[in-house]
Amino acid sequence: MSESGGSTNVYEARPKAHPEAVVVYCGDPRLQTAFEPFIEKELGLHKGQFIPLVVGGGAGVLANPERLPKEFKFMKDRFELIHRAFPSVKRAVLINHEDCIYYRLLAEKIPGFLTDPASKLRDRPGEDLDRIAGVFDRLLSHLGLRAELYYGKFTDADHTKVAFDRALV
Repeated sequence: MSESGGSTNVYEARPKAHPEAVVVYCGDPRLQTAFEPFIEKELGLHKGQFIPLVVGGGAGVLANPERLPKEFKFMKDRFELIHRAFPSVKRAVLINHEDCIYYRLLAEKIPGFLTDPASKLRDRPGEDLDRIAGVFDRLLSHLGLRAELYYGKFTDADHTKVAFDRALV
């Protein structure tokens, strides 16, 4: 019982965690129901086996360290902290998705964010996967993490289904 007289719920915890991966994905609520089964079924990671890093734009901030220096520093610092705290982590799963709301906001906020005017904003997160891989290799390779990149794409016009494809970068 709590001090206020009500009951206290008790939940299971893991006293010794040895996660094998950090998974970076977007906080877009339209995809939250898809991320969990994808991580478990396709990546083979169950709760406690990975550290979720849920941020607006997912791994997209890694594509633009010069234009998004604060966001990039946040991500870099988190990767370094995770590396120190959990040396068992060997995989960095980086996920972007189609029609990202965060990308839309960046395009409005940052002049020239879309360097190619012909580039469709809807597909920009997929186009950034090569850039993300390059920045990760250049600025985070010292952590010894194996980067895996995925792209979520809606499979129907109503945006009720999404499939994740591994990027070959």
